[in-house]
Amino acid sequence: MVNEKELWSKRRSDYWSMAIKYLRLIGNSGFLFTIYLLFVFGSYYYGQFLDWLPASFPATLFFTALLTWLTTRGRVRTFVKQGDLFFLSPRERKMSSYFRAAVFYSWLMETLYVSVVFLILAPLFLDRISPSGALLLAVLLLVSGLKLWNLAAGFEEQRIQDKHSYFFHTLIRAGLNGVALYALFSLQPVWFIGILAAVFIGLYAGYYRRLAAAHSLKWERLMRIEENTVMTFYRIANSFTDVPALQSKVRKRGWLSPLFRLATYRQQHVYRYLFSRAFVRSNDYFGIYLRLTLLGLLFIYVVRIDWGRWFIVALFAYMTALQLETLKQHYATAKMVELYPAGEKTKLASHQFWLIVLGLFQGMIFGLFAFLSINVADGFLVFGLTLIIYGYHLLIRLPKRYRAS
Repeated sequence: MVNEKELWSKRRSDYWSMAIKYLRLIGNSGFLFTIYLLFVFGSYYYGQFLDWLPASFPATLFFTALLTWLTTRGRVRTFVKQGDLFFLSPRERKMSSYFRAAVFYSWLMETLYVSVVFLILAPLFLDRISPSGALLLAVLLLVSGLKLWNLAAGFEEQRIQDKHSYFFHTLIRAGLNGVALYALFSLQPVWFIGILAAVFIGLYAGYYRRLAAAHSLKWERLMRIEENTVMTFYRIANSFTDVPALQSKVRKRGWLSPLFRLATYRQQHVYRYLFSRAFVRSNDYFGIYLRLTLLGLLFIYVVRIDWGRWFIVALFAYMTALQLETLKQHYATAKMVELYPAGEKTKLASHQFWLIVLGLFQGMIFGLFAFLSINVADGFLVFGLTLIIYGYHLLIRLPKRYRAS
């Protein structure tokens, strides 16, 4: 006999036992120190940014748009497994306590994320919306309540099979969120906020609960949501340590196909070709590389302290090279690759080749941007600093990682 409450507690506990192990490795990697330094830099420039921000800046619309996206997005974590499609789906009507716990858990986690965003944007709120800290806290609590409504309503929406109808429901919910949040951030009277709250509660009780009665849960959709959430965490953790359970996602990106020509048709270039395919099409290596490069350019432009700008360049080059190191494990579970006539030395040389190519390209982008936005000397310095960071990974970290495997 299945005890739904015990099953939920066990699955949540199993997930966090796994997650904490990876979070410890992330913390020990120096990531927290990096976050602290970015926080210091951000705090210094935040005040300057608020002074620079023109008085005509639409703060109310900005908060409304951002929080509309944050409250509408997100799905309920159910920790559903593949076997549940056969063993638990027949007991769906008796699992209400399990799914209530899932909604409550997801609400707590989403409230944590929203609170972090509020903490970051608090100076802007106090400067442009209202100087009252009590009002800021009240708005946060109301947004948290709206998030709970969205999670509960979104969970019932997942019962809808038709994709167009499902999308339409999400769009309507986003519109309702936008109206409610605009009322909050434009400081409408309390009685008006109360009416909106009553409308939301009535809408859930009168419509979304009827969806639950009329449609069964789509367990395949719940399983896909759970798998995507876990894979997202694994991809983040994989930036700092090897994650054997990480599954590949393939994206075509045909416009990057010319990159494959750098791997000529030779026996010793087997891994050079495989790594080029993995970088372009799998696990979003290219997406992470592109995002870190663009963020680095943004910080190079914003930070005007010389040593601070150099530190930012070194930091983003280090984080990018760290991402590229994980290519080593990409084919670890592909048994066919072991049949190729290429040993570990060939694999290391191919990995180093792509580290050189991508490091040179990122260094040229950073250097050229610094050259154009600051001066010639800074451009060459930024380029050289990027190459030094990649050289450290190329000659020290990467060979050490291959020897350890």
